[in-house]
Amino acid sequence: MNFYISIGEIQDHIEEYHRVTGEAPDFPFILHQIYTQKHYLKEFPGTIDTSSLIRLEDDDFLKEIRKLYFYFSDKILHIPERFDIVPPNAGLTVVYQFWGCKDFIHLHDCFEIDYVYRGQCELTFLDEQQILTEGDFCILSPFTRHNVTLLNKDSYIFPIYIKESTFSKLFFPLLSSDDILSDFFRKILSSSEEANYLLIKTDASCEIKDLVKKLFLENFRYDNYVERCNIYWINLLFVYVLRSYHIYQQFSYYKSGPDHIPIVRYIQSHYKTVTLPILAERFHYSVPYLSKIIKENTGKNFTQLIKTLKMKEALEYLEKTDLSIEEISEKTGYNSADHFYRVFKEYQGISPQQYRKEFLKKRAENFPW
Repeated sequence: MNFYISIGEIQDHIEEYHRVTGEAPDFPFILHQIYTQKHYLKEFPGTIDTSSLIRLEDDDFLKEIRKLYFYFSDKILHIPERFDIVPPNAGLTVVYQFWGCKDFIHLHDCFEIDYVYRGQCELTFLDEQQILTEGDFCILSPFTRHNVTLLNKDSYIFPIYIKESTFSKLFFPLLSSDDILSDFFRKILSSSEEANYLLIKTDASCEIKDLVKKLFLENFRYDNYVERCNIYWINLLFVYVLRSYHIYQQFSYYKSGPDHIPIVRYIQSHYKTVTLPILAERFHYSVPYLSKIIKENTGKNFTQLIKTLKMKEALEYLEKTDLSIEEISEKTGYNSADHFYRVFKEYQGISPQQYRKEFLKKRAENFPW
């Protein structure tokens, strides 16, 4: 069953939760709260007149879109981890990033395109952090751990998600061009050596902002032409970004090599369950040769790499949630809390409980208010 909630209703609930508890809520929790309080619509609210909203100045536009309704499947209330960012029957979607929700490092199987419409946000990408400002245009490749955080209430981005499996079909003309965007996408889609993200600094031009508005509003039309229009707007957006950019940078976390990128990306996405034999079968290498590729290009053997990825996720849970040690051990792919406890203590030098206690103590000392 689908249900419909306005952007303003969601944002108001997030801010109220933060005001009462002093903490940032999980997005699924907020939706569940709104659903329980029956602050939603059961029926489709109808299409909107996008032309009138596009013509608005920024302040009025950002105010009026609070009245727009997103639809959600009730799956997100019961099985949030299986909720699809891009609907199963679509190749792409554009969403609204809410200010004040709980941050967490995550990955997904689609390209993410973030244009900073207003204000600033912080990009955390693997072990790197940097501030993106108005006009920055950042493309994140699939299966890479990242987080994008709005730095204040007056900052806005409208993330665009494009399935990797459908990119070449939807944007084939782009792939035949000779420019930084085409090169970036070709390298990733061909599984050869590639950058993990592409950050382009553009002028905060009216043309780009208008295209982002059109992309965002198109997703509230709910008809058979939405995806075709989105493909058109995104192609235009790419052209205007290329026309107005003045500097760019690419990022590659691992050492270069002809074979390791798709392997490491697969490990990043499946590290809770993947084994060397499974990996060898998938990429058609012997286990010894695959082990050599991983060691040479990451500096770690397979077991060490898996442990590092699991421990990074465990630290996130210990720092940013109140999940029990048993729950964290399950979420990070360990078959028992005892096993998780031993590995964590060996990796960090202290127990999970001690780590959480010391982290909370330091946070309280640094931020006493």
